[in-house]
Amino acid sequence: MIPKRRWCVAFVMSLMTSACATTSPLVRQECYNPDAQLASLLQPLEDLRAKGCVAGDVQRGGSECERLRREIERLAVVCPRHVPTLMANAIIAYDEQRPAQSQQLLDQILAQPRSYPDAAVLRARIGIEEGNVPFALRLLEERIRLAPDHSGLRETYAAALYLDGKLAEARNELAMAGALGAPRWRIAYHLGLVEEASGRRAEADRYYSEAVEANPVFEPAKSRLKALRAIPDGARP
Repeated sequence: MIPKRRWCVAFVMSLMTSACATTSPLVRQECYNPDAQLASLLQPLEDLRAKGCVAGDVQRGGSECERLRREIERLAVVCPRHVPTLMANAIIAYDEQRPAQSQQLLDQILAQPRSYPDAAVLRARIGIEEGNVPFALRLLEERIRLAPDHSGLRETYAAALYLDGKLAEARNELAMAGALGAPRWRIAYHLGLVEEASGRRAEADRYYSEAVEANPVFEPAKSRLKALRAIPDGARP
């Protein structure tokens, strides 16, 4: 239900409690100022990824991209309890389609005493993508009790409810996610899916149209709207 998107550097940076303006790459096997070390590695990596770096392709920044990724991976070994580094590695693994490794890192984060809702969101998404909706529901319900005002938890919970066939509950969670600040175009798209599954095609059309108007480059909404309008009127309930 929730479309895949690249997890940007700001997502990980938001977990940091401090950062330094001038830093140097990790050079010693000790956990010293991990926030600054991560920042010095993560931003250049994101910049290269935005330019389409390809592993092994020197001309397209592949070697430097790989070096930075390995440095971030090594920082997680040196600082195994530093949540932003664990999260950065989990996101990289997820983006590179290594869900088992991402899941392991996220479980390390979620085993810590504090609540980390962003980690729970990604862990639940992996569960949903693997078809384990009951697990995702349990995890999200547990984490929502700890962080009831987190829009990402609510939105992902709505996705799990939708896949579980609980459309009314999904609709309510989407309304709460929207009230908590989730992007309206995304909420509109998800509401369109719920309404379409409910057989309310006029409402689904309206929500898909809203999503396309707010975000014209969002292909899933455009595709659903096109498919919906391709159904002859006589075939619509």
